[in-house]
Amino acid sequence: MKTILLKHSVLATCAALFLVAPASLTFAQTTDLTVNTFDDASSINACDVEWGTGEATWDGTQGNPAGACLVTVVFSSSSDTPVADYFCLPGDNPWWFQTPSIDLSLYASVDFDIMYDNTSDIDIPHFNDLSTWDTTMTNKNGSKVMQSWAGSGYLSGSLPGLDICVCGSYNQMAPSIASTNIPAAAASGWTHVSIPINPAEANIGSVNGIVIHKWINQQWGIANDAQARFWIDNIVFKGNQLPPHLPAVSVPTNKATPGLNVFASTDNQIYDRQSAVLRQTNGLSWVGHATPSHPVSYSFTIVGYPNSTNCEAWMFLCPNPVAMDNAPDWNETNCAIVFLQKNAAGATGHFQYKVGESMGQNMYSGAGNYTAAPGTGGGTLPESGNLAAVNATTGVYGTWTLKFTSDTAGQLIAPDGHSASFTFPSYNAPQFAESNPGGFYIYLGMQANNADAYNHAVVYSNFAVSNTAAPYSENFLADTVLDTTNVWNTSAASGPAGMLIVPAADSTALWLEWTLPASGFSLQTSPTLSGGSFAWTSPTIGPVIGMVGVGQQLVSTSELPIGNAAFFRLIKRNFTQLQILLPGETAAPNTPTGKTGTPTPVSWGDPDYGSENVTVNAVDSNWNIVNNVSDTISLTCSDDYAFLPLDAAMVNGTVTFSGNNAVWFSTEGSQTITATDMTSGSIPAATSSPVMVDP
Repeated sequence: MKTILLKHSVLATCAALFLVAPASLTFAQTTDLTVNTFDDASSINACDVEWGTGEATWDGTQGNPAGACLVTVVFSSSSDTPVADYFCLPGDNPWWFQTPSIDLSLYASVDFDIMYDNTSDIDIPHFNDLSTWDTTMTNKNGSKVMQSWAGSGYLSGSLPGLDICVCGSYNQMAPSIASTNIPAAAASGWTHVSIPINPAEANIGSVNGIVIHKWINQQWGIANDAQARFWIDNIVFKGNQLPPHLPAVSVPTNKATPGLNVFASTDNQIYDRQSAVLRQTNGLSWVGHATPSHPVSYSFTIVGYPNSTNCEAWMFLCPNPVAMDNAPDWNETNCAIVFLQKNAAGATGHFQYKVGESMGQNMYSGAGNYTAAPGTGGGTLPESGNLAAVNATTGVYGTWTLKFTSDTAGQLIAPDGHSASFTFPSYNAPQFAESNPGGFYIYLGMQANNADAYNHAVVYSNFAVSNTAAPYSENFLADTVLDTTNVWNTSAASGPAGMLIVPAADSTALWLEWTLPASGFSLQTSPTLSGGSFAWTSPTIGPVIGMVGVGQQLVSTSELPIGNAAFFRLIKRNFTQLQILLPGETAAPNTPTGKTGTPTPVSWGDPDYGSENVTVNAVDSNWNIVNNVSDTISLTCSDDYAFLPLDAAMVNGTVTFSGNNAVWFSTEGSQTITATDMTSGSIPAATSSPVMVDP
């Protein structure tokens, strides 16, 4: 048995200071950072609406001093997002960093001033709690706001107050740092709001602003628009005068489970869907293909599951969607779902569907008006879409199968062989036929539903679609990485896509975990403490995943030290330079050049027609990747006629220009590529090794 030992985090450039005089550590204390004071009309250029029905405009008549952003919130049946407005650093937006990104874990709070417009259609209490809306409410035009059948409580489940999110990080609007009511005092004048920052929240280490967001549950209950208006001013990230929180590595207790690991990795979002979405979108529907002698089946095998009776593992079948939604079971009009949950008696699997119900899921379980038995509506809603449930006495593990023997007949089959037959209403089955170019989307994933599933994974070993026009199958145990370029997309509503393949060869690999904040820190391991700095190596095979309150990284079997002891530590690196890797070159940290190998010659006759993939890393002085960098990188080339890719932002300190966004050479001979950091002027440009371009 290998002995696991931990060494506490050290800051690479200040280790002696940490050990000798920790009380003098003031270098991580931060001063206030002003995001926007709206003192002039140009300030609104860093603010706008991401989506939804709201507006964000500059108002020079309000504010202290004069100038504020007027936020108009439009409650309408046409959108469940009445406001999703971003407020970024000058010149920035959620998709573009002009200034260096901000590590929000180093700040104490997000502060702003707010004043409510009392000429709005609704007052502050009704804004904060939409469940108080009823059929007596009217807007300023005298029109009834709610449908006659949508009485008090119909909008229950809507987001209370305002959701304050960060932007820039890994998502346009995530994660959420707090939900807060608009203070009642805002109706009487300017009121100050301070939102404390939890430094241990994942994925707040690289942001450039905030997003103010609100969401409506069952917005179709609104008959006539209602508006609310308020002003925002003086948005500031308040500095933190406390010493930094140092991350600490925990003794690993979780062995890896080989297969497709899908983690519940989003803080404060128990209903966040984490999923892998098949890129193949045609030839997957059972409609028009299933017969008793040629049944169509959709199956998946589960080999890992959180110790939770709340967590769901699921598969979504979504015909002809509007888009690749994060939550097609809610957003899309038509969707069928197979989901299962562990319980005291084993596990229960369900097959449900909905049609004609966008932005909702009442039909699945027979809620709301959908109370008629399945198949009794004759094509006229409402009727329940709850078609089948089956119990597995052996639990969640094993293969679950949804089998169709016709457009309308099938079975849901549990791993222990128990099954439940169902009839899919003939008048609704055509809704699940594929159209061109709509296609047919299949999602495989999980949802936490409760905090007891946080930081744990549903693990799939196999997935298959059989006897359709274009069947598909995959053995995840035969994979080493999840192919997100050709085979799968990853999708998460509010958090990082916590999905990766653990190879079968890594059945003894370990999940290493450390406390947050840990922005800029990297994991290292060593077989000894006596070998100096070069005895330490950095695991690179497994990605770093920001979990709920912790960071986590898979340390592959091949990366564990040889012998019966393993030491782990975290080290913080300083971003000082860029590294360019071309095909044929491999990163080699702690060596004079930082890489090995020579670039593979490029030929216009090769399958890529003279294009070159280029990887650019943010590295320290010893060529180790610095994983908290999201700077934007621009490429130039010694070939004056080369086709150059669009600028792209780093993710976790690296970016690869490939495919249509690769470098395409036009001139033969020896060529070089130069990378420039467009975000930080203190980082010198880097030039690649020469690559030979042959005709």
